[in-house]
Amino acid sequence: MATSAAFQTSLWPGEDSPADEADLEEVEVTHHRFSENVKVYAIYGDCHRMGTAPNFPHDKLRPVMFIWRNREYRVHDVTYVWRETQGQAEVYHFTVSDGANVFELSYNAKALDWTITGTYTE
Repeated sequence: MATSAAFQTSLWPGEDSPADEADLEEVEVTHHRFSENVKVYAIYGDCHRMGTAPNFPHDKLRPVMFIWRNREYRVHDVTYVWRETQGQAEVYHFTVSDGANVFELSYNAKALDWTITGTYTE
């Protein structure tokens, strides 16, 4: 079941324009929370952070595309990653962007499955 909440966020003006409050643009962002299985294509390999060794498995795991509700989304950016323990399972969360929207994907390392747990859209 999906829930949604709308909230306002401010975007900073471009670097070439003056940074005063009158130039800030108000954007309405809608957040939906749910839990649906999703097919994710991910790569597992060398750490993308130069000069650092991976600390956790999710440091090497990176979703690159997913299919949700019969639509394909290509991941342009992985903006945030964290892990948590749910019972005996390690769950890795990825906040990703397709360039227009932000999605939260979760990978359950014990069940070996992916779910989409949220979206943020304008």
